[in-house]
Amino acid sequence: MADARPAAGTNWRKRILAWGLACVALAFVANAVPVHDRCDDPSSESAPGVKGARVAVSRDGASCVLHRAAGDVRMSAAECAQLRCEPGLASTLEGARVGLLAALLAFYFLGTLAWAARFRALVVLAGVPITVRETWRITLESQAGGILLPGGIGGDALRVGFVVGRGGDLTTVIAAVLLDRVIGLVTVAGLAAALAAACGGGELGPLCLTLGAIPIAFAVGLAVARWEPVARASIFTRGPLARVARPVLAYLGDPRAPRAIALALGLSVLVSMTQFGVIRGIIAALGGVPLVERWVYMGTTMAFIVGIIPALPGGWGTSDAAFVFFLGKAGLAASIALAVGLVYRLFWYSSGAVGALLYLLRQHASPSSPTRSRTEGERTR
Repeated sequence: MADARPAAGTNWRKRILAWGLACVALAFVANAVPVHDRCDDPSSESAPGVKGARVAVSRDGASCVLHRAAGDVRMSAAECAQLRCEPGLASTLEGARVGLLAALLAFYFLGTLAWAARFRALVVLAGVPITVRETWRITLESQAGGILLPGGIGGDALRVGFVVGRGGDLTTVIAAVLLDRVIGLVTVAGLAAALAAACGGGELGPLCLTLGAIPIAFAVGLAVARWEPVARASIFTRGPLARVARPVLAYLGDPRAPRAIALALGLSVLVSMTQFGVIRGIIAALGGVPLVERWVYMGTTMAFIVGIIPALPGGWGTSDAAFVFFLGKAGLAASIALAVGLVYRLFWYSSGAVGALLYLLRQHASPSSPTRSRTEGERTR
């Protein structure tokens, strides 16, 4: 019982820190992103000391209403057209091109198929027979779990439980799931650095170089893990770490591992290209025109990375703040940057909803029907 108290205290401190981080991120977003358009107030030029003041504006058809401190003022369509405004979140979403967003949603779902194929390439190495269709289903189901719990751990637990239920070794399957995540990070970071370098427009900067170093670090780490003296090291063969490390090292040291990992990397490039294509398409659908293209890809990568931080479920707050901050460096208005993150989150939730429906249908069909019982009986005999 004495050992449980420090652990509980540590968990509470982590929760407080995570929620505090999320609250700070949400406060940053709320302060940076206007809900309504903010326009230069024409009357402020004649008012001493307040030149350049901005007021919130609500649009009602062709006319608009300026929400001044002294009271609301309605303006004609001609007067509204002369205003210099920063778009708000509401008008940004209202002006979205719905047809393009629908096409991007379909493209996003194709990306989940490539993600499922990537996971299957790694799971097959663990000796678990599983079809692409089954992997795609559990991938969509895991999206629902990732939405409900911070950091996507719920989705990983679903994938682990499904594969272990098919006869996979628990530790080996966990290694495959972790490797799937790492490969996803490697390709999205490497592709972002490559696209940033291709876009040019100035020095790449430390962030781009850091992202480009991630694939190199992965290659070096994989080579070290497959090096036989490392696998025979006492720290990995004896002691508490050996129980976890030995199956993982055996998994990576399998002669088929290079081919499986290479296939997973190739599929992961398709996944990352889909993600960047969807984000860039959403920006276009919302009317955004980036001034510095490379920050679109580096900013998206950073939003993905900070979304893994186990704060609020689904990365609320942290990923939104990252989109606003980094896409702002691309020259996008804060409202467009936030709208990009929200629409992309909506795509994610759509796949999670499909996954939740598939999960419920599978649970509904799980009780053994007479036909299924008879088939299982014949197999037993």
